[in-house]
Amino acid sequence: MGSRRKGLQHNPSHEVVHDVEELREDLEFEREVLDESIRHDYSTSTIGIVPLTRRRPLWHFTGLWTTFAAGFSFLFLGFELHDGRSLASVALITALGFGFYTAYAMFGAYLGSRTGQTHGLLTRSIFGVAGSWLVSAFVLAAPLGWVGFQAGLMVQIWDGLYGWGHVLALTLIFAGVMILNNLLGFTGISVFARYLVTPLIILWVVYLVIKAASTDSGSLGGTPSGTAIPFWLGVTAVIGFAMWGNEPDVWRFGKPSFWWPLPAFLFAGVFFLLFTTGGWMMAQLAQSSDFGEQVKFITHYSLFGALWLAWILATLSQFAINDGNYYESVNAGQNLVGGWRHWRRPYTALIVAGGGVLAAWLVNYHFLNGWFKVAGFLAVSVPCATVIMAVDHFVLPRLFRISRPLTRVPSWSEAGACNVPAVIALLAAVVFGVIGLADLPNGWIYASAPNGWGPVPVEAWVLAGVVYVACVAVARSIVPRIRTVLGFAAYVPDADIASALVVDIVSVPQPSA
Repeated sequence: MGSRRKGLQHNPSHEVVHDVEELREDLEFEREVLDESIRHDYSTSTIGIVPLTRRRPLWHFTGLWTTFAAGFSFLFLGFELHDGRSLASVALITALGFGFYTAYAMFGAYLGSRTGQTHGLLTRSIFGVAGSWLVSAFVLAAPLGWVGFQAGLMVQIWDGLYGWGHVLALTLIFAGVMILNNLLGFTGISVFARYLVTPLIILWVVYLVIKAASTDSGSLGGTPSGTAIPFWLGVTAVIGFAMWGNEPDVWRFGKPSFWWPLPAFLFAGVFFLLFTTGGWMMAQLAQSSDFGEQVKFITHYSLFGALWLAWILATLSQFAINDGNYYESVNAGQNLVGGWRHWRRPYTALIVAGGGVLAAWLVNYHFLNGWFKVAGFLAVSVPCATVIMAVDHFVLPRLFRISRPLTRVPSWSEAGACNVPAVIALLAAVVFGVIGLADLPNGWIYASAPNGWGPVPVEAWVLAGVVYVACVAVARSIVPRIRTVLGFAAYVPDADIASALVVDIVSVPQPSA
């Protein structure tokens, strides 16, 4: 990056912050870009690519991703994995699941940073109109399940601390209220995470785990009684809790280098592991299966009995996690309607908030074992679309000399009708994942436990990529004009398609904003 970004007076260019002056520079930068974050956040077809001059340093993402991987909801995951499993077993499941997630996320992050586009806008170029609407429906709906779950969990924590009651009403109200930071775009969610939530969460979980390991280590050995969640189901749950699926949405603001995000993912992974094992420890020491009682025990154990402090930590962390969930859904909505004349991003955010309220009711009060169904579906659906897009952009040019330039976002009238192989691969992988996880809303999970299927989400991702490559190979041999079946945008010349080059804003730099 240059010494000064074009059009900006402030430039947080260091990958790691060193002093107060750099923090001040960072806040001034966020103030300068706040208006564009509110208005469009680079999420429409007319303003849809984050310029290289608007990329942010690594410590921004480290703080944000740590917030996304830490908090009371990950203690809940430890509670759920507790029965019938030793601490070492839970740690292994957590590390394996997060490792699978990180392997996937690296490619999703690289796709976003190379193209500067949201997940939804990428689907318009790669999946075509029909495919983009299908994928955007997945991306819009799946995170709202997490919005509902996280809002319900926050209210359960409040009820456990203070016995306030009115759980249903408060869950529905705050599922909608949690949209607030998203009204400020990426600036809103990233500043809230790295300056307020992450430092508090890190200090607390480190103290909790150190205290449990040093003062109560004798109570943490052995295997607790109860029926254990099968091993691969546990790994799937971890993948689902770690998964966002829309990694391009966030990392489009990052440096376009494959290995660049790895330190942020590893740093966040450490705290994901600490929170999950910390949840197991608290379940072991509390000797209670009631979540409210466990929260109260944690408060007395690690927060000196300060109920108000537990309330603040829980509320901040749950809001921050739902920032990420809502950000994913809002960007998907922007892909669908953001290009309308006179439409503004806050309108999309408010409509999506209504969907979050509905999801809160469905996940917490209608679907049987809703948290696992949400985790399983999100671990399969959106990531399979990301894998297909990564294969299209990085693999097809090398295998088949079929290159799709991603240097602009097509309007709906310019986009291709449908990338048929991509849609076939996506549906095949999602159907496989839903069946493999028995992830249906009628309780089939209890009748057909899918542990023998192995790590179903990972298998679904691989299946999506393999089926896509196979379908493209077949299409090349039977379709005279490959661009029609692969859904290329109208403005892409045939000569540019027949190429081994990976074409995006990094290989073909765009004018600075």
